Amino acid sequence: MIITRQSSIRLLFSLLAVCVGLSKGLHLLQHASSIPRAHFVIYFPTFFILETLLCVSAWVLLFKCTGLKSILGTAVTVGITFLSYILCASQIGFYLVTGNEIRWDAAKAAGSDPEGVGLLLSGLKSFMGAASLLLTLSWLLKNGVYFVMNHWFSALFSSPSIETADAEGLLPSSPRKASASSPIRLWTIMAAVTVATLRLTRPQVPYNHLSGAIPFTFFQELRASPKQGHKTGEHAFPLAALVGEGHFKVWAPGTSDSKSESRAPPAWSSGHLPPGFERWDERMPIRQTGENDTLGNQTTPSFYSPMDDPLRITNLDQEILEPLARALKDHKVPITHVILVLMESARKDIFPLKAGSHLHEEILSSYNTRNPKVLQGANEKLSSLTPVAEKLTGESGGFMKSQTISRSQATEWENAAAPGMGGINIDGILTGSTLSFKSAVMNYCGTGPLPVDFMVEVKAKNYQPCIMQLFDLFNQLKENSTTNNPRFQRPHGGLESIHDRNWTSVFLQSITGLYDDQDKLNEKMGFQKSICREQIEEDDAKHFHPGMEEINYFGYPEYEVYPYLRDVVNNTIKNNERLFLSHFTSTTHHPWGTPKDYPVEQYFAAGGLMAKHEDMNQYLNAVRYVDTWLGDMMKVLDEFEIANETLVVFVGDHGQAFNEDAPVSGTYENGHISNFRIPLLFRHPLLPKLQITANATSMSVVPTILDLLVNTGSLNEMDSTAALDLMNEYEGQSLIRPYQATHNGRQAWNFGIVNPGGTMLSVGSAAVPYRLILPLNEDFEYVFSNLDTDPNELTPLRGWSLDELITSVQRVHGDKAGTWLADAEKVGKYWVEEQKRRWNYQ
Repeated sequence: MIITRQSSIRLLFSLLAVCVGLSKGLHLLQHASSIPRAHFVIYFPTFFILETLLCVSAWVLLFKCTGLKSILGTAVTVGITFLSYILCASQIGFYLVTGNEIRWDAAKAAGSDPEGVGLLLSGLKSFMGAASLLLTLSWLLKNGVYFVMNHWFSALFSSPSIETADAEGLLPSSPRKASASSPIRLWTIMAAVTVATLRLTRPQVPYNHLSGAIPFTFFQELRASPKQGHKTGEHAFPLAALVGEGHFKVWAPGTSDSKSESRAPPAWSSGHLPPGFERWDERMPIRQTGENDTLGNQTTPSFYSPMDDPLRITNLDQEILEPLARALKDHKVPITHVILVLMESARKDIFPLKAGSHLHEEILSSYNTRNPKVLQGANEKLSSLTPVAEKLTGESGGFMKSQTISRSQATEWENAAAPGMGGINIDGILTGSTLSFKSAVMNYCGTGPLPVDFMVEVKAKNYQPCIMQLFDLFNQLKENSTTNNPRFQRPHGGLESIHDRNWTSVFLQSITGLYDDQDKLNEKMGFQKSICREQIEEDDAKHFHPGMEEINYFGYPEYEVYPYLRDVVNNTIKNNERLFLSHFTSTTHHPWGTPKDYPVEQYFAAGGLMAKHEDMNQYLNAVRYVDTWLGDMMKVLDEFEIANETLVVFVGDHGQAFNEDAPVSGTYENGHISNFRIPLLFRHPLLPKLQITANATSMSVVPTILDLLVNTGSLNEMDSTAALDLMNEYEGQSLIRPYQATHNGRQAWNFGIVNPGGTMLSVGSAAVPYRLILPLNEDFEYVFSNLDTDPNELTPLRGWSLDELITSVQRVHGDKAGTWLADAEKVGKYWVEEQKRRWNYQ
């Protein structure tokens, strides 16, 4: 086939027209249901203004210029078309994978991170498919698109096309041609006036967002600073009538605007303090450090004071839960070591999977049959999905176990805890962020994350000490206790053997520690040592071996760090230390790869519909793999005989939405509830088995660990005093005491940042079942759900304005829900600005 220059130019123009047209069509498709149909029809022509202008400009450059102008025009058009082609293929590919819209600033951020390139390349297959489709469609339409455009352009300017002139012998001034072009010109002028009028009179939201066109949006997003919109005006708590006096033990530095009086600095704060305790250190200058200067030009940093926090509700004035108090009275529960397992993409409904859950019903429905033998076979497979999670949590999956004992079951971890013992399992916990490392900051440091895109927290100074820094403080207090604090006497008794030991903190994972500056974050939060992919894959690494298998673009399966886990535990015992170990699982991260020799189960029905469930099926296999791994971690504690003195905290970083849950999959700019529900378990064989429901966030992890350490007698008097003081400084409530959903008319509000951080905010409350997804710029809708009537958010209410949504909510859920929604929007905006103040972010 010979491709002439004329044919090539026609293909080039067709490719541009197809790319910008399909891009806009996909964009409108994703938002069409959120706009009243009549408005969508009326304003529809205004959505294509930029595409029309772009195509007209390209036509002039390609077909109406001559000489040097033609060469330059063609070069410019080639550049614009190629960019539009790449962008449109990326947009379609991203939609095919996630059902969501791609944002170019986020793609740039991922691509600029060397460890994030693999994440982008994971969508290469869908990108290539979309690119092939665009090219094929453009080739098929090139002559048709050229004919239509040429005919319209020639009629508009009363000049016959080359084809028409050759066929009819017409001159440009022919009366016949002028007569034919007049109606087209008239209709074009009328259409232009109408579209211009509609464009000037239509509302900005959401129609400006719908009118964006590639490649303009690409340059706009890369050039503009992040949209962190919806300014709240004056920084004041919007529900002022509910602000009351604080009646809890705190210490605040500097001047407080609160009417309450702060007490004197605590005794443990004298002397040199480790990083994280700057606001207690009287020798620290009250000014912004060089690190914080990168975030703003403030000279006086803001410190967090619980006395001045109108959102904080404490439960530390409540008694410990009765079953726990009784157990602590009856026997000793030593906590020598603390292990925090942060589980990647860990949904609460798979820790463990339960019969009758929404996910279970989705799996069974894929078989499209009521045949009991078929369904029994499916349930037998599912009964072996999360056996370790069942034992850890004490929650039964409710499946009939198969009589055949598999090899994996034969080697499964056995729970040695006595009947009725095993720890505290929490239901109702939500993550504070669906971006992993923002969630990590919350879990390790008890702080709310910064509601801006990506990990700016790495450059900021945390407004609370992280738990690793708390243990550093305990170490330092022991060093100074004999000279600087003689009034503290070390206790004598059965636990004195652990009181005098120093803490060591270690982070362990099998994937890269460089992505999103995780290495810098770990160091900043106070980990003394980190073992990640970069350490274990070195040729001289202690347990390096040939053939280490990468299972995803981040690194290796969890079992590659198994020997390092044993080393850490062994060295801790050998050195007579106390261990804080954190391990981050990774196999349940996209693309949910498992080792080649790992047996993959088919949980969904095979056949034509399996493609729809492929991602979820891969995820479930990864869940089974990690479940076994968690059991093997517990075996290490049994082997080294420290299980009865180790508190193991299992917590998810965030959930993971799939097509089975929502129209949009993944966590990126997706506020669906399945991305927020996470497991939280405080495991100890000597603690009573408790099942607690608390509509809280993982901000409660740090204060709960401190509360357990103090009330099990696992700290000496000096450390206990410091821990009791510090427990009162954190925003989260302790989960070993009755959770306080309300106090004096105030609600315990829950906030969750939607990945990447600065676009949407989840707002909820422990007092009511309502939930709001609050947009932080004009590109997103307000979303309301009632988790009592719609626990899986299958039919949430949406609106592009708050007033519009309140009207819908009042009609469906009543005035109480409408009032709560109005308050939630105000409180959410307040929290966003307050978090920026706390992090000294401008």
